[in-house]
Amino acid sequence: MIYVLDLDGTLIDSSERHWRLMQEILSEAASQTVSEGASGKRFDPVEFMRYKADGYNGSRYLTDCLELTEDAADQIMTLWRQQIEREQWLRLDVLYPDTLAFLERLKQKHMKIYYLTARKNQEGLLQELDRLKIADYAVEIQIVSPADAREEKKRVVETILTETGKDVGSVCIVGDTENEYHLAKELSLPCYLLNRGFRSERYWKDRGVKSVASLCEIE
Repeated sequence: MIYVLDLDGTLIDSSERHWRLMQEILSEAASQTVSEGASGKRFDPVEFMRYKADGYNGSRYLTDCLELTEDAADQIMTLWRQQIEREQWLRLDVLYPDTLAFLERLKQKHMKIYYLTARKNQEGLLQELDRLKIADYAVEIQIVSPADAREEKKRVVETILTETGKDVGSVCIVGDTENEYHLAKELSLPCYLLNRGFRSERYWKDRGVKSVASLCEIE
């Protein structure tokens, strides 16, 4: 059996990186023209991450919850995207408490593990995997562009199926967003979707999709 594992929101908890950067950008923008049109509402990290987990992007949070203008929100999100994978922020990433036990369990069962993730800073990711001590669990680390993650992930998995000679029942996708869901559905692969990362249990329920709260629930 082959397990194709997403990283952010699945094995790696990168939530602090996301909200801390947003908090800093909003703080710096408070006295600049980029924040014109703000209502004065305070940034709430919990609300920010919950809003994103329910399926809304950062721009929607800024306009809906902080009542910024669309132009101000676009400028802030541009700054956020430019900085989100810088080393100072990547250092905030940690493993979920159940990650190592899950990887060890797959290793003991002689399962092949592939990491498949969307990142722009490939060198930064590889350094992060070494720091978190999970790089060696994977036989391959596949990194695709965030701009075209869904299609690129599909091409990677199709290549894995071809190169390994495995049938679709022998490759399992584990992730936490609609990218992994659609990937598994399009290729008829078994799939586990986490609801503790960047998509919530409510998000999946609203779409009639079963999700799990922990890697411990994956067999």
